[in-house]
Amino acid sequence: MEFRVLPADAAERQQLAQWYHAQWGRDAGLTLEQELQRLDPPQDAEGFPHLIAAFEDGQVVGAVQLKRREMQAFPQYEYWLGSVFVADSHRGRGLASGLVEQAAAQAARMGVSDLYLQTEALDGLVMVRRLAA
Repeated sequence: MEFRVLPADAAERQQLAQWYHAQWGRDAGLTLEQELQRLDPPQDAEGFPHLIAAFEDGQVVGAVQLKRREMQAFPQYEYWLGSVFVADSHRGRGLASGLVEQAAAQAARMGVSDLYLQTEALDGLVMVRRLAA
């Protein structure tokens, strides 16, 4: 498994937008184009947001995002981890945990000490509990 930060022009962003739209965007009333735009926001001076993808045999199989000031309801929290997604074909193999670990390591390299989980559903907390154990 290979993990890497995707540049803004990476072709894999289209696949990720399709997955994100099917998982979350459609129910939120977003179009696929809007989902793609959400994956391509301008980066700030520190390079946020970061889109980290997992690859197997050259194919993208999952992703996670590191974001800054993501949730307006919580302005006191600066750095966020969110949009953890693993393709159906690769679920149940620990890949989500690997993505979260990669994102946490990337954040640490950037000097981020506190990272908060952005989740739309409380089932995302199960993975965090496993990682914290």
